[in-house]
Amino acid sequence: MPVGYLILILLIAGFALLQLIPVPRNPLVRVASFWTSMVVNEQPHWFAMLLLASTGLAIASGDIDSPAGWLLVGAAAIAVIGLIAIAWRMFPARGALRGAISDLDPAALQNLEGRGPGLAALAAPFGFGRRRVEFTAGIPYGPAGERNLLDVYRPRKGPVTGPTLIYLHGGGFKGGSRKREGQLALYRLAARGWACVSASYRVSPDAQFPDYPIDLKRVIAWAREDGARFGVDPDRIFLAGSSAGGHIAATVALTANEPLLQPGFESVDTSVAGTIGLYGYYGGLEYGSLRPRGPLPSSPRDLIRPGAPPFLIVHGDRDTIVSVGIARSFVKRLREAGIEAAYAELPGAQHTFDLLRSVRNQNVTDAIEDFAAWVLSDRSVTGSD
Repeated sequence: MPVGYLILILLIAGFALLQLIPVPRNPLVRVASFWTSMVVNEQPHWFAMLLLASTGLAIASGDIDSPAGWLLVGAAAIAVIGLIAIAWRMFPARGALRGAISDLDPAALQNLEGRGPGLAALAAPFGFGRRRVEFTAGIPYGPAGERNLLDVYRPRKGPVTGPTLIYLHGGGFKGGSRKREGQLALYRLAARGWACVSASYRVSPDAQFPDYPIDLKRVIAWAREDGARFGVDPDRIFLAGSSAGGHIAATVALTANEPLLQPGFESVDTSVAGTIGLYGYYGGLEYGSLRPRGPLPSSPRDLIRPGAPPFLIVHGDRDTIVSVGIARSFVKRLREAGIEAAYAELPGAQHTFDLLRSVRNQNVTDAIEDFAAWVLSDRSVTGSD
């Protein structure tokens, strides 16, 4: 029996099983499902091809010469079927996103209707389109050194003609990198004429709430005061964030021009046109070592006010880090307050579905474009005046 072949089957089958079983209750299994999902759940076809190639090699080399060996081949076949099932779950994402945008206005469906399902992503998981984008790294926007730097993405050829996207990474308020998640949206939108900004921010234990939203408001201030040289349009700023970044983006969108969150720059307009939350956490931060301080609630749910800008909330129904129920509850409260909120629940999606260029992630980027175009059209009142 080929031992290497056995180990490969066990590993890939185990990774696939973590994505197929019902959302686990055990915290260790939940974390294992999360870490393996970043690649297996978004690029399962590569693992299927690896198993098929390894099986063919094992048969051709004569290693499958016993009943036990053929049992391994059968196990590999079952694992491949599981990986195909994982891949198949990506395609309904487009329908979920289309439904979310059409709930705002069916006429807003432009990219989700006009483009294909994103099959090109199957061949190029890192194909973000970097050659079409001018990338400027490490621009300081605040006093906190490495944690107050931002990167700018803009078209390599031609001027910026689109709106501005300011993106915040995830990391549980304790870490993360501005160059990790969200890369497909940042590069693709920049190539299509947007000015995109990805910023670092202070994290625990050196910082606590409200330091996180203060930093994002500093980024908005930088965009309005110094962003013109990069093509930033101060009147068309959108926020986006993944996981913890989604919490911060929502907090800032709901507290436009709040003096308590703008120490030393109270007069700067920090309102925005709209906000996108990707697998965001929208609850309070009164847990662990985060220790929020100050009079403002640390939960975006408790900051909701009428007149806030529109939201696009996207969450996976298999998220084992931030329960999908948190996103549902947040959207419900937004709508009860009269805030326009599009909600897309992606079948089979886990946490961090925006790490690679996948079919699912490409569809999410299409939805962001359609959402922004709708917000900026005369069919919407943005609430950012």
